[in-house]
Amino acid sequence: DSMYVDGRLPGDFGERHKVSGLPTMQFTATGVVPDLSQCLTLEPKMAGDLVYVIGTTGNELGGSEYYELLGYVGLNVPKVRPSEFRPVYQALERAIALGLTASCHGIYRGGLGVHAALMSFGSGMGMRLDLQAVPTQEDDLPNDRILFSESCGRFIVTIAPSEKSRFETVFNGLPCALVGEIIQEPRLIVRDRAGNILLDADVRSLKHHWQS
Repeated sequence: DSMYVDGRLPGDFGERHKVSGLPTMQFTATGVVPDLSQCLTLEPKMAGDLVYVIGTTGNELGGSEYYELLGYVGLNVPKVRPSEFRPVYQALERAIALGLTASCHGIYRGGLGVHAALMSFGSGMGMRLDLQAVPTQEDDLPNDRILFSESCGRFIVTIAPSEKSRFETVFNGLPCALVGEIIQEPRLIVRDRAGNILLDADVRSLKHHWQS
């Protein structure tokens, strides 16, 4: 898709300088979807549905949105580990094919906190999350790292409570954990690793700030 990365950065005296990054090869993969009815949208469908995080969250915030906000760059750039991610992706494909999932969304730029909010924007419903339950590479990973890490190979998935046993069987032995539930009230509520409320925000207010 692209072999160049160019941009213009401000100098010390208001001038702008053209800069070029190292050549970057990008690939697009296209697949065939046999049954369009199995395609999932990102918004949760029902209050009471369960929220799972699939994949492992690590201390990988180098170049992240969170660090940019704080004026940092960081060192730990997210790494793609194909041999580790492949079984997780295959399990997710099986779960979708079996009709066990109600919604699915990848965790990308901004991390878990941002993409949980985006899912709530789509449905207008709220979400409760428990950071203690999120699968992490380190047992003592701080709350802000869990919320805003941009580790690759992760998804937020919602399922009906009646599918809990079958869904967890598909992911047996893989990084997948029940981290919360969908609520009717439009609030994003996050508990920290100690069980205290870290965030309780109105989804409509978050959406307003995101759009503006």
